[in-house]
Amino acid sequence: MTLSVLGLVLLAAATHALWNSWLKVSGDRLVTLATIAVGWAVVGLVSLPVVGVPEQRVWPYLLASTVVHTIYSLSLVRAYGLGNLSVVYPIARGVGPLVVAVVSTIYLGDALGVVGSLAVLLIVAGVLWLGLFQSHGNSAGVFASLLTGTLIGTYTILDGLGGRIGDSPHAFAAWLFMLTAVPVTGSAILFHRGEFTELARPLWSKGVCVGIVSAGAYWIVVWAMSVAPMGLVAAVRESSVVFAALIGGFVLREPVRWIAVILVFGGIVLTRYA
Repeated sequence: MTLSVLGLVLLAAATHALWNSWLKVSGDRLVTLATIAVGWAVVGLVSLPVVGVPEQRVWPYLLASTVVHTIYSLSLVRAYGLGNLSVVYPIARGVGPLVVAVVSTIYLGDALGVVGSLAVLLIVAGVLWLGLFQSHGNSAGVFASLLTGTLIGTYTILDGLGGRIGDSPHAFAAWLFMLTAVPVTGSAILFHRGEFTELARPLWSKGVCVGIVSAGAYWIVVWAMSVAPMGLVAAVRESSVVFAALIGGFVLREPVRWIAVILVFGGIVLTRYA
């Protein structure tokens, strides 16, 4: 992985940790996620004149990913209701790249090599350590996190393939944001019905801004998977748990496993040579 791609994916990782931290501490997480989704839609709509419409062969991946992203979003909200940020986030983000690495290597021929495989293993080990050893027997929170992580791995593979198959990963990303925003926002509206507007009013400005930034961050990931092995990109992206662990430790006063943080950092360093 080149230094420029690595740097951009790390930037995306830091951004992801920040918006997940805000989602965890926000009032109603489903409403908060809906306001974030509006930011995704804004990015997609503004980009349309530039990126255009994806080719026909891309749409099966795009529609499948939209469904998985929607289920993932609802699963994430549920998981944050069951466990701490320092538990849910690392487990969910750790399972995702493991799924991507195995599937992309075995079925897609996206070979990682010895160094790349070691990098992924270090990152995944550190990420899971950050969560599992702090779960304190919270089986419901762990299960919800594992489910969320499996969904992360699934949509990452779909997005990686969709970005590669078409002429431009940028068209895929823009349409993904627009399509996913509809069911995510609609779910919040249906769940809260008449109360949605009142609950969302104090969150709109911050939520839309966070959504715009998070969409930009994931756009980088979709592009990166079109020029680098999916397993490596997915693993580096999940270094966001280091940022989340630091936020959880210093801001939310949650415990931090520093050896796990070092494992993740070591894996990131190795990706530069993979």
